[in-house]
Amino acid sequence: MPYAVHVKTSGWAVIRFTALRLLLFGFMWLLIQLTTPLRGLLAAVVALLISGVISVVVLDRQRAAMGAALAAFFGRINARIDESTRAEDEADDTQRLNQHLSEGDQDTQAETVEKNE
Repeated sequence: MPYAVHVKTSGWAVIRFTALRLLLFGFMWLLIQLTTPLRGLLAAVVALLISGVISVVVLDRQRAAMGAALAAFFGRINARIDESTRAEDEADDTQRLNQHLSEGDQDTQAETVEKNE
């Protein structure tokens, strides 16, 4: 981006961007229907292309806000996954350590029994 965008992340950013994008597409489609002989799928494709180019410039801040909101959302999911994985690894390590210690105790007990015999 050519300039720094400071945005407030919110869940509404995705809905706002999507609604504006759909409105822009609808406006372009209607304009094409009223001013050109294009109809049907071809009119929709042309409207999609034109509205896409326009939205790159006009909806830049909304796109940045949506990107920040989505990054925060998926960042929280990744943090929960990492935390869960870390807790699971710690539990596995503790279990292995306890198992290793108990096996060592069994070996010590077996040696003690052999010495006593």
